[in-house]
Amino acid sequence: MKLRSDDITWREIDGDLVILDLRTSTYLTTNASGALLMRELTEERSNEDLVDALMREFDLEQARAQSDVDSFLESLRGGGLLEQQPTA
Repeated sequence: MKLRSDDITWREIDGDLVILDLRTSTYLTTNASGALLMRELTEERSNEDLVDALMREFDLEQARAQSDVDSFLESLRGGGLLEQQPTA
C-alpha cells in the first residue's frame, strides 16, 4: 500500500503531522507514530513493514503496533488518502 501522491500536502509540527487533502479540503492530524507511518507510506509498504517500523522506533509490542497501524490505515482509507489497490 502507498499514500496517494496527488493533491495531498502535510506539515510536521513538533513531531505531530497535519495532513491536508486538497481535493476535498479536509484535514487529518496525527501524533508522532502517525507521522512515522506517513513518511513510510510515501513508498510502497506492506502492513508488516509498517508494524516493524513502529516497533523499532517506539519500542512497542507487536500487538500494540499492529493495532496502531490498523487504526491509522483505517483513517487514511476513510479519507481516501491511500492509492487504490487493484483487485484480484
